[in-house]
Amino acid sequence: MSSGAGDLPSLIMHHVVDGDAWHPFPGLAIHLPHFPVLQVGPVAINPSITLHVLMLLIGAVLTFLVLTLGARRDGLLPAGKFAHAIEAIVLFLRDGVARPNIGEKEGDKWMPFLGTIFFLILTLNLVGLIPLFAGATANISVTAALAVMVFLTFNIAGMRHNGVLHYVGNLVPKGIPFPILVILAPIEILSLFIRAFSLTLRLFANMAAGHIMIMVLVGLISVFSAMLPAGATLGLVAPVTIAFTVFILVIKVGVCFLQAYVFALLSSLYIGGAIHQEH
Repeated sequence: MSSGAGDLPSLIMHHVVDGDAWHPFPGLAIHLPHFPVLQVGPVAINPSITLHVLMLLIGAVLTFLVLTLGARRDGLLPAGKFAHAIEAIVLFLRDGVARPNIGEKEGDKWMPFLGTIFFLILTLNLVGLIPLFAGATANISVTAALAVMVFLTFNIAGMRHNGVLHYVGNLVPKGIPFPILVILAPIEILSLFIRAFSLTLRLFANMAAGHIMIMVLVGLISVFSAMLPAGATLGLVAPVTIAFTVFILVIKVGVCFLQAYVFALLSSLYIGGAIHQEH
């Protein structure tokens, strides 16, 4: 990459926006496979592998490997420090997320789902911080797909636990006067979709904003170098910019954990609310 200021927009957009090629290193482009578009009635489905689809596949494989290593046992105890760390996270999710929001019995049943969501999103978030990869969770299509999965899950769980008619009937509180019911019923139904919408935007906005901020800070070095007269050096500009970028990157690692936790927490709240409608 040249040192011109014009490189900054392309640098930012390549790291955030989806595409049909992967550029792990400058000058290296790996073109991803394309497949014919499938037409299912009025819906056209493109099964081609894009950059963020590739990141999802990489994240899924890494999540499987990490959890497989974390599941190693030495008798009844975790085998090694890494397995102890994974178990501590799982116990935290069980005792701080699943059981309080879904109930002890039902919460334990939902732990595989919530744990998978947490570790997959965490892996995708952290992989997106590595320069040669891309941030899949900074793509609203990815976060929307995750949110739709949770939306379908908690509604189906509520119907299975309470029965379809009972679940749908309990979406609106009973004993409300008809004039208020006319206003309240659409709001309650709309709130189901707002939950999925909030899951989509929260994860997307936080991850995309963090990626853009880091790439802008790194790109400022190129901008300032292009503005300096011939023979001049960046002096303290580059070290200060790099130091601030590292500081933001450390905070971003914390945000990766926080956003994975929030997504799993809200998912457990929605599942618990759908199963235990009486509360």
